Amino acid sequence: MASLASHIPQTQDAPTISTPVFTGLVRAFDVLLFLAAAAIAGAWLGGVFETQLQGPLAQAAIIGAGAGCMVLASGGGYAIERLRSLRSQLWPIVKAATLAGAAAIIGLFFVGAGTQAPRAFPFVFAFAALLLLAGSRVGLDMLMTRWTRAGRFRRRIAVVAVSEFSREFIERLRAEPDDFEIVGVYDDRLRSGRVPGVHANVVVRGSVADLVRDSRAERIDVIAVALPLGAAGRIADVLEQLSSTVADVCLTADLAGLAYHGHQFGAVGANPVIAIGENPMKDWSAAKKMCFDYAAGIIALVILSPLLAVLALAVKLDSRGPILFRQPRLGFNNRMFVCYKFRTMYADMTDVMADKQTTRDDPRITRVGRWMRKLSFDELPQLLNVLNGTMSLVGPRPHAPNTKAADRLFAEVVQKYALRHRVKPGITGWAQVNGWRGETTTVEQVENRVRCDLFYIDNWSVLFDLKIVVMTVLREIRSQNAF
Repeated sequence: MASLASHIPQTQDAPTISTPVFTGLVRAFDVLLFLAAAAIAGAWLGGVFETQLQGPLAQAAIIGAGAGCMVLASGGGYAIERLRSLRSQLWPIVKAATLAGAAAIIGLFFVGAGTQAPRAFPFVFAFAALLLLAGSRVGLDMLMTRWTRAGRFRRRIAVVAVSEFSREFIERLRAEPDDFEIVGVYDDRLRSGRVPGVHANVVVRGSVADLVRDSRAERIDVIAVALPLGAAGRIADVLEQLSSTVADVCLTADLAGLAYHGHQFGAVGANPVIAIGENPMKDWSAAKKMCFDYAAGIIALVILSPLLAVLALAVKLDSRGPILFRQPRLGFNNRMFVCYKFRTMYADMTDVMADKQTTRDDPRITRVGRWMRKLSFDELPQLLNVLNGTMSLVGPRPHAPNTKAADRLFAEVVQKYALRHRVKPGITGWAQVNGWRGETTTVEQVENRVRCDLFYIDNWSVLFDLKIVVMTVLREIRSQNAF
């Protein structure tokens, strides 16, 4: 157990800012600025917000704020490229403030306060909104300039294949602001000497398999496959190898002069690309998932703390050894992490790497451990994993590295097994509440677990998480598959 840390990779990624989250926060802050402008207008006109007109004026201000933000959004005012340039934002801000004032006038009549509200309110509101937005954009320009230089918006990109496509892709990226860092080029032909060790002044670091390994040891945000569309077989092979990575995978080709549209088409800098696979939980989805995990985890830990204390005491009194069992398990991006459980086996019989699965009436299990496992109470310390960020409350269950079915490792049994690691593992999951937990002795059992896990990843939502938590409490306490 002392060597457990050697199984856990230690990585330090530079802090970066998600562009969708950042622009979303700017949009939310603009709403607050519009409402602040309405408050300023009300105070300037004699404290009318403190009269019975407070409700109608507030409603009109909300209508104006919504209209102003819609004008900014429809004109591309929240695009990261637009936010970088103070000059390009001036006219959209003037237009948004003007139309916000006009929307406030219309709103006053709709809410029945048109004849009572101060006539100057919409104009003062629009002028105050203009000043506040302009001031915020000056501050934002200074902040973004500083963060851009510090690399806070930088995305790390790996390129697959030594080709003319990749050369042009790299050269176009170099013309961009400091948003992109090319971490390397990867090509399976490097080992045979068929491609050079440097391509477009970028080091060719290894094969696609090396890229998969590197993506787990360091942060890689985007993987661009730069192969001609005619090389369908080679593209399919590369995409199959990259299917378990958490990076966004895109296919780039010589599309720079063509028009393109559709949800799968996008751009990496000036390079048009076809999105093949994206991280299923990133940006706002990741933020919502994280908020749910931390909020629910803290509440559960507080409520269950008396029970946890009793269980810890029972483990200590029942047999010699530590209270907690620390086991390396495969987690997000196929990285190892330390998973916490109450110790349910005799200390000298614990199986850290899970070379042998627990069976019914297993002699290694202690008296207290037997009923704790039956009630699934041994899993409760994993709330600590939720709070340290290595696990989620709900997600695919993590397995120890040597867990087997039919004497074969899970990853060897099911081809898509590694796809489970594109999200954080969970204390409970869709597979568990559907009965797929406990000992796995057949290939079919593993396949059904993976099928449920992939369904969960594809259909995730906060409500889905809540449903699984409720089903866990109702179904999984005293589960027949827990032993």
